[in-house]
Amino acid sequence: MKGALLVGSSPLAMIVRVMNEIEGTRVLDVGCGCGVYGYILRNKWQDTPPGRVQFRTFATRDCTNDEPELLAGLDIQLENIRRCSKHRIYDFLALAHANDLPFSDNCFDTVLCIEVLEHLEKAKALEALRQMERVANKRIVVTVPKLALDRKTGRDERPFLKVESEDPDVCDWVDAETHKCSFTASELSRLGFRIGRSVYGGWRAPFRFLLKLWENRSGQILAIKELSKHKEAGEFVVASPNRYTEGVPDYR
Repeated sequence: MKGALLVGSSPLAMIVRVMNEIEGTRVLDVGCGCGVYGYILRNKWQDTPPGRVQFRTFATRDCTNDEPELLAGLDIQLENIRRCSKHRIYDFLALAHANDLPFSDNCFDTVLCIEVLEHLEKAKALEALRQMERVANKRIVVTVPKLALDRKTGRDERPFLKVESEDPDVCDWVDAETHKCSFTASELSRLGFRIGRSVYGGWRAPFRFLLKLWENRSGQILAIKELSKHKEAGEFVVASPNRYTEGVPDYR
């Protein structure tokens, strides 16, 4: 059952929407899991706004912009970190909590947090958002499920979590996959996030607006926070790693 530690339930249908929200060339993937978004950013960088620019004038493109300048991943599950390390998906990996990011201020352009916040207690989730705003220079991209908790019980009642086992790996996986809090679109809006894609002017604006309405009816919330720091990304500095994280020896 050890392989179950690598299983996630993040909807792959969100990939295109998330890719369209990348700003800059330094990206942090908070709660990277087995590295799905890291792999796509590494190999399909041309499908992001910063990577797409050079393909409009391919003959004079900047070859250093064929992939992210810096791609970092962070997760609390040791097996996820080991797997990402084995496949060399990220430039840097950290075994750490989302609400205690071991990075210097403003050292990333975009911070991704895809289907992570609902797995934290609410106070820790809010602290994680504050931490992401500290290390991000341009943008924070978050997705969360609309119905993270059962409306009647206030708990995560998804059937696949009803596993009876004394296997510690299974118990760890169930705990990691369980939703512990929820966010609504209006709540994220009050925190300064834009919900759904941007709608620019021009003749395509009505179509983009209708597409936004259609996308926002899905079971996931896409929320983007624009940061007005108006400065270049800061130096990438990592705090000295602990020898142990949650009682587990550091994977390095």
